[in-house]
Amino acid sequence: MLDSLLTVLLLGATMSAIYALIALGFTMVFGVGGVLNLAHGGLIMVGAYTYLVVSRSGALDWLPGAGPEVASLLVAALVAALVSYVLYVGLVRYIEENVVITFLATVIVALLLTEVALYQFGSQPNTLRAIWGGATNLESVGTRVLHMHVLGFVVSWVIIGGLWYYVKRTDEGRSILAASMSERGAQLTGVSLQKVKSRTWLIAGAFAGIAGVFLGATTQPASPNMWLNPLALAFIIVVIGGIGSIKGSVVAAYLIGYLEAFTIEVIGASYQGILSLVVLVAVLLVLPEGLYGREFVHE
Repeated sequence: MLDSLLTVLLLGATMSAIYALIALGFTMVFGVGGVLNLAHGGLIMVGAYTYLVVSRSGALDWLPGAGPEVASLLVAALVAALVSYVLYVGLVRYIEENVVITFLATVIVALLLTEVALYQFGSQPNTLRAIWGGATNLESVGTRVLHMHVLGFVVSWVIIGGLWYYVKRTDEGRSILAASMSERGAQLTGVSLQKVKSRTWLIAGAFAGIAGVFLGATTQPASPNMWLNPLALAFIIVVIGGIGSIKGSVVAAYLIGYLEAFTIEVIGASYQGILSLVVLVAVLLVLPEGLYGREFVHE
């Protein structure tokens, strides 16, 4: 009983940390531009496969210790961020006024990325090389803690803390917050919406890439369809937390992450997602705008 409880706690912490990264990027893009970016899922996969290719190439093996894996993680985040940025400046900014067309365009991009991955890597899942391998055995309670899970949790909270500082303490970050509350108000204060949106897509892409690496190295091997379930859960998290709310996304990510861990460990992996849907319906019935929802004004 105790070992099951600890497994839920440890697995839930890891899953929640990864879901928080995915949901933060997803909600930032929607909060600033009102775009429901389904290609965000494809960026998770881009990050995972970039890490796979770079870490296996041996090009960075001259670095000491975990240097090759850390550098591969940074490359994965950079590539996912650039793909996200190019997607916005090359396509979305020209069609974002039409919500339906933009939504369909991001779906098509996600499917194209999936097809490219299938062509290049096949459908065989690939477990990513751990940045921090090994585990610590907790013999007294009959369980062990994988170091990669601990690292994922720490990295997630470092990023969340950095994002909080960025949007609260810097002019560039505050411009993102202003644009998410009122585009017209932000423009009246001299904020360039195009620059804010481009920056937001860049940041969201980096978060997705990092999440993809930790997802592929901990709970779910890298595969062309690895993004489907995490993106669906990220959507549930964003709605529960309140669309556009960073705090809401983090809180909801931990709620859903622990629900998923409980389902996998106690009920069965085949029932994964059911409890999350139940919570989503319950929250929408009581709080239609989510736990920390606020009304955005895009004028």
